[in-house]
Amino acid sequence: MRDAIVADDAPFGAGPYSPAVRAGGFIFLSGIGALHPVTHEILGDDVAAQTRQTMANITAILRAADVTLDDVVKMDVYLQNPDDYEAFNTDYAEYFTPPYPARLTVGAGQVWDMLIKMDCVAYAGHDHGRKD
Repeated sequence: MRDAIVADDAPFGAGPYSPAVRAGGFIFLSGIGALHPVTHEILGDDVAAQTRQTMANITAILRAADVTLDDVVKMDVYLQNPDDYEAFNTDYAEYFTPPYPARLTVGAGQVWDMLIKMDCVAYAGHDHGRKD
């Protein structure tokens, strides 16, 4: 069984997909970018600002699924410009503590107007990821 997860304070893209899906003990997030939750305007002029907005959107979706960034086990990162890797990594590191999620980071080229997109998998387990 799978259930769609939508957060009122995160953008919901057009198209036949859900922002996130709960399947078994896992939450799978679709590609998330630096969009304003209501206007869908791209927020931030550089990869650092767009990383922060993207992480805010991811956090909102995870919250709607009753999990947190601490529950993220896998993160995929798509950078428009691979030269932004160090700037991205500096801001990204502020959101996680060891043990860090597994991660893939690739240069995605000029596929969209955003400088970054991310997707992730969080473990919700039987207690929906909450730690006592």
